[in-house]
Amino acid sequence: MVHLHGTYERFADAAGAGPAVKASEGVGATGTKTPSRKKRKKGDPQESIQRLRCGLCGRTFSVLPAHRLPYRPIRAERLQGDFDQRAGIQTQGLDPPPRAVEEGCLQRAWRMLTARVATLKDAFGQLVDGTVSDGISLWKSLRESFDSVAKMLGFLSEHHHISLLGDYCCLRPDG
Repeated sequence: MVHLHGTYERFADAAGAGPAVKASEGVGATGTKTPSRKKRKKGDPQESIQRLRCGLCGRTFSVLPAHRLPYRPIRAERLQGDFDQRAGIQTQGLDPPPRAVEEGCLQRAWRMLTARVATLKDAFGQLVDGTVSDGISLWKSLRESFDSVAKMLGFLSEHHHISLLGDYCCLRPDG
């Protein structure tokens, strides 16, 4: 009994991932001036996110594309490349290199992953090596079992109602 309620536009990349902008030109999400944010322009790439509504309970929810992370303005491919580099799986950095805001998002995401080692080790079970003890060993083990972050996210949301970087209310079933 779920139907399409509409769509909304979301910027395709993290603020600061595009061309450099003077700090004084930055605008925050609330419209207030923020020196660390890139000013958004009408021509910046955006993507449509579907918004669905349940006819029985009245709740609305968004369906993120597989290349998106919940509550993170980073493409899954960029996150995977950064984490691969941090874990020593690949030696080459991201191309193009992340700008300041995207770099901050990636650092926070890595901290979130390393803080969730025990939770994720339990969730993935036998899909990860039993000797996993830190973020690097967890990521290496995950990459041996999954060829993409999208597949990791799909497994976690389908089987455990959690995400790679957090336990979000939007993933929990009712009850």
